[in-house]
Amino acid sequence: MANEQPAPQTPAQALSTAKQVEELADRLSACADSIHERVMRDIRRAQDQHHGEVPESEQSVARALLDAEIELRQRSNRLYADAAACVVAPLGQSQAHLVALTADAADKIRKITRIGDGITLVARLLGLAAAAATGQVLPILAAVDQLKTQLDVVAVHEAPSA
Repeated sequence: MANEQPAPQTPAQALSTAKQVEELADRLSACADSIHERVMRDIRRAQDQHHGEVPESEQSVARALLDAEIELRQRSNRLYADAAACVVAPLGQSQAHLVALTADAADKIRKITRIGDGITLVARLLGLAAAAATGQVLPILAAVDQLKTQLDVVAVHEAPSA
């Protein structure tokens, strides 16, 4: 008996408990916070560069991102409210992986330089929130894959030039 090895720990399956769904909602809320911080920083920068005026094109982008922030917060809040109904047992993704992806997204939103990449990244987060709310494996896996792909695109675009 003294030689028995403990059973290996397997990573927690993502979204398999209400608490894990709430954790995803927390991470999506953090992404919404990053969007808000980023937009406000960009508005202040534009005002400084243009003597208090923000060009219409930058205002349009800011409005679109703020609308996305509101939608992401609403979807996140729905996940909190419906956490038990959104549990997905056979997802096949670890919770740590899902949390890491959303944390990476929040970080990239703060630092991103290509606005198109930022808008697409925010759209992928909205897609993940919507998919998680369905509680269905295939839409969630597709949304996770799309988020991962966009994070990879952003990483390539943000990589220092050789």
